[in-house]
Amino acid sequence: MLLNVEARERWGRVWEKLAPYVFISPFFLGFAAFQLFPISFSVYLGFAEWNPYVRQGTGLSFVGLQHFVQLFADARFLNSLKVTGIITVVCTLVGTALAVGLAVLLDKVPEKLSMILRALFFMPSVTSVVVITYIWKQILSEKYGYLNALLENLGLERHNWLGSPSTALWALIVMLIWSGLGWDALIIMSGLRSIPEELYDAAKIDGAGSWEEFWYVTLPLLRPVLLFVVTTGIIYLLGLFAPVQLLTGGGPLHRTETVALYLYHQAFDYQEFGYASAIAVTLTLIMFVASFLNYRFFGGEVEY
Repeated sequence: MLLNVEARERWGRVWEKLAPYVFISPFFLGFAAFQLFPISFSVYLGFAEWNPYVRQGTGLSFVGLQHFVQLFADARFLNSLKVTGIITVVCTLVGTALAVGLAVLLDKVPEKLSMILRALFFMPSVTSVVVITYIWKQILSEKYGYLNALLENLGLERHNWLGSPSTALWALIVMLIWSGLGWDALIIMSGLRSIPEELYDAAKIDGAGSWEEFWYVTLPLLRPVLLFVVTTGIIYLLGLFAPVQLLTGGGPLHRTETVALYLYHQAFDYQEFGYASAIAVTLTLIMFVASFLNYRFFGGEVEY
């Protein structure tokens, strides 16, 4: 009887130490199975050729840096890198500037009106990308688009906004800025409301006008919020896939084909899984470097 009591006490002490790890183990098992292993295998595939349809053997052969050397001689990849860069730079700069202006405006209007406007501008952020893309296809369609109907009513000619090499990319950029404006403005507005009013009072005493207050008080103290908005925006835009695939499919003439979309075509259209994995590894490194440089040059502590 005494031995049973001691065994139960010993097991109780062991379970007390193991219980936390048992309870959190489902997360780590899921992470290992559905994230860590696929990521690790994808990195390995970047250095290998893989044919999953062979009946004998693994269909897996190591090729070293061959895919990465091939990447930078691939004109279509370099074009997709250029397209992704243009989208990222323009959407980040213009979108963030518009979001700051909108946030300042919403902060100045009466609270009830501000709540209504915030809900309206935030709506695209909680709307499915499929719905957003369908709406913009309706607006920009050459045959039945609302924009072309407006142009006709004004006596102007119709234009193939999504099928023309000169306008397709800019039509995509406008849609991306519009869809992300409310989200960024809401985050920036929360940063605006965290700035102490005493700083604005001190600036007024020193004779600062509205522009001086914004430039020397508001903007510097918004730096942590802007860093977050810009960094998350850059990561999202560098990996842009769904809006491009749904709106233009990468056309016309690959003028809107992003790196993520090119990766998809290589993997699932051409079955080049090793080459696609090399693109994925390269894109991840670009995201890391861009985020690091953004934090390195624009980050920093703000005290007030």
